[in-house]
Amino acid sequence: MLRLLLPLLLAACTAGKATDDTGTAADDTSADTDSDTDTEPACATLTSGDDWAWQGECPQMRTPCDIMVDECSVTIDYSADGGMTMGMPYVATIDGDTITFEDGDSIMGCVGTIEDADTVTGTCDGGCTFTLRR
Repeated sequence: MLRLLLPLLLAACTAGKATDDTGTAADDTSADTDSDTDTEPACATLTSGDDWAWQGECPQMRTPCDIMVDECSVTIDYSADGGMTMGMPYVATIDGDTITFEDGDSIMGCVGTIEDADTVTGTCDGGCTFTLRR
């Protein structure tokens, strides 16, 4: 009778455990590996839209604009709002939460920090400050 109960007892103890190719219970204490990696996006996000405006020491007056975002690239359009455009940047690149306005025609040379999807703060050449927000 012991011969009959021993295999049943062993089977009950190893039930639910994976076995390796030798038939012995495999060690189930290994850490699960997750193929989804939690990586930070390459750039912060801004909200595209037509209700943005520059404010602050530079450009010295409220300047409405439209912002179009394509991944980490930003295009700025001033035509629909009739705002001042002389010396204003028309493109920007986002790296992390830093946005660099890079237009060869721009006299401002601005770099900012994306505070949230609707607010950018920063400085331009000469040290003047700006806020670009919705």
